[in-house]
Amino acid sequence: MAEDKMTQLKMIKKIAEGTGIAQKYVKEVLESTVALVRSELLAGRQVKITNLGTFKPATRGARTYSAPLTDKPVKKPATNTVRFKVTADLKRACNE
Repeated sequence: MAEDKMTQLKMIKKIAEGTGIAQKYVKEVLESTVALVRSELLAGRQVKITNLGTFKPATRGARTYSAPLTDKPVKKPATNTVRFKVTADLKRACNE
């Protein structure tokens, strides 16, 4: 069973077809957008995209867990991650 997913290349093609803008320029804008979101998150700022959602930097706290094979306690240090909260409109649209 083939997995049907939207890849960056497919997205670029669809945006180019829908707007009449050359794929080359769509790719540049998409890459610039991703770079901007990344730099804002790395600076500790959240990024809100209307009708999509909010990207927010977050920290997972340090914890101790049991290793499955040895059952010995292992300490995992705190790590940085990104949280994404979808907008209510998009959530509703997905459930229609």
